[in-house]
Amino acid sequence: MPKEKTRESIIEAAQEVFSHKGVSKTTLEDIAKHLSASTPSGAKIDMNIIKSEFPKIDDVIEEIIGHDIDESSELFTRIMNERGKADIKLTRLVRDLLTRYQKSYPLFLAMSIGLENLGVDDEFIKNKVRKEHIERYRQNTAIIGRLIAQGQSENLFTDVDPLEAAYFLRGMIGAAIRYRRLANREDDMRDHADTIMRIFLKGLLR
Repeated sequence: MPKEKTRESIIEAAQEVFSHKGVSKTTLEDIAKHLSASTPSGAKIDMNIIKSEFPKIDDVIEEIIGHDIDESSELFTRIMNERGKADIKLTRLVRDLLTRYQKSYPLFLAMSIGLENLGVDDEFIKNKVRKEHIERYRQNTAIIGRLIAQGQSENLFTDVDPLEAAYFLRGMIGAAIRYRRLANREDDMRDHADTIMRIFLKGLLR
């Protein structure tokens, strides 16, 4: 199997195991077992292959967080640069963002951390979030602010501080994810996006 394909397979297997077992309790052996079970022949996966790509489970987690934050940042930039009204672009951004969070369990945890359900996994993930990740989060939130400012220039939105409103929207996204965890919901996260934007835009539209 090509090296890049091997890494992708390991990451995909890790995401599956994380979502069922949690991040802090998952081992490289768990990922290897999942890979073996998912191969057509059921052949046992050589642990040396996995360890050659990711020597420690921490390396897998950091790879996922870094990759998914990069992909999320590309989403922010792409939607910011698209043509269209600000309210439509904001709605699409939130829907696509929540869909990405649903697919990436470590990123889902990082965006959901709150006192209501703080657990071992949350603390574990907090220790994996680096300064550059936080800076990227701030930059992406500033893009939300620019979209809100665009809506003001289009006479769609009320006169609010765009960056303040952007952080409020980020807070609503985090709260929706925490609610999903507390309520053990397993539906499509785009449904949460529709609720968020219905509430958020109702307070922002003129």
